Amino acid sequence: MTRASTLFAALIALVELTAFGASFLDNMAEHPQAAVPLGILWLMFRYFTIWTNTLAGLAFGWMAWRKRALAKPFLAALVLWMLIVGVVYHLLLAGDTPLHGLDYVSNLLYHTAAPILVPVWWLAFAPKGGLTSHHAVIWLAWPLIYLVYAVIRGLETGFYPYFFLNLDKLGWGGLGLWCVKFLVAFWIGGLVIVTLGRGLNRLGISR
Repeated sequence: MTRASTLFAALIALVELTAFGASFLDNMAEHPQAAVPLGILWLMFRYFTIWTNTLAGLAFGWMAWRKRALAKPFLAALVLWMLIVGVVYHLLLAGDTPLHGLDYVSNLLYHTAAPILVPVWWLAFAPKGGLTSHHAVIWLAWPLIYLVYAVIRGLETGFYPYFFLNLDKLGWGGLGLWCVKFLVAFWIGGLVIVTLGRGLNRLGISR
């Protein structure tokens, strides 16, 4: 990795660390009954946003530390997953109620800043050769694992992190339909990433 790509990766890792810290402290304030580290983490990791941003933070922190890029398919997958986080939030989840304090900071960094910075890093610095449509299928594993986890956890606790996963209101048929919609969206998005990566690679913009 070049100096520029390493510094950019470090910036993304810092953004993710700041978002995580802000979210952690905000959850401590909102849920004093669970104000122990493991209890707060249990609350935070109900959300796909936290899953994916934490993965991105660890990945970019490792790259900044080791000054070496991770595997091409994994980097492209991170772009897809982070873009979905941002798009779904702004299209389906962002409400009209203004956010304040740490909640505002974590939401801004998690749902806007990081989903922009990660694709920019990928476009500017990531090697993109060798991506195939097969990768777009493999990349479905991450959201699929989360969907199974969220539903099982919801059945046990009665809490569903997103309206489109609320089994109590949707029923199994409605839940299944939403899951299919999201997996199809991830798959189509993955194909777009693959096509873009191939095009940039042919133009000699990346390795």
